Amino acid sequence: MTELEGQAYSPWMEDVRKRLGRSWPARPLVFERPPGAGSPPLRPAAVLIPLYVREKALWTLFTKRTDMVEHHKGQISFPGGGKSDGDANLWETAVRETEEEIGVARAGVRILGALPRLVTVTDFEVAPFVGAIPYPVAFAPRPGEVESIIEVPLAYLLDPMVVEERPVKWKGKEVMNLVYHYRGHAIWGATARILADLLTVMRDGEEPGSAPAG
Repeated sequence: MTELEGQAYSPWMEDVRKRLGRSWPARPLVFERPPGAGSPPLRPAAVLIPLYVREKALWTLFTKRTDMVEHHKGQISFPGGGKSDGDANLWETAVRETEEEIGVARAGVRILGALPRLVTVTDFEVAPFVGAIPYPVAFAPRPGEVESIIEVPLAYLLDPMVVEERPVKWKGKEVMNLVYHYRGHAIWGATARILADLLTVMRDGEEPGSAPAG
């Protein structure tokens, strides 16, 4: 057992863990991929939704990808990526990718739960995990992959005025998407859907995120 595993969870972590234990209504796994035969097999992937206490409130973060990456060039996403042969499970994928992309040591991430999986137009089946990370921490964006790190307070994202549903052009077609706005950044696509699930969890009961203990 590691030192972290032996520690008790702080009150805000326990609160989030309980919220993530909610049941989800049945819904199709495939949202983005067009229907029809001939689609390539899905590739397993995972992302981490990092949560941490900053300025007596809960925050999360996103990465803005460079134009040099293979998938989702220039988009805003949670840290994560495809499962490698060396990953024992998808949680390991999420924390390994987080360490590689933004420099947060995987040993310092504490799992709080998971959100429903989804499928992307790039043929990934994504498992979103929620994890607590230490703060302050020296972020180290990976050159060539991560252009910048965008830190956002959860209370801001819980405001219904910062999200809209509008058409977004994708591969020459316009598709309806949730779009969250933050300081000139637009968060849409699979990341916006994962974020919407997280915010659903955080709205259950009283809103957390204001001056959490621990």
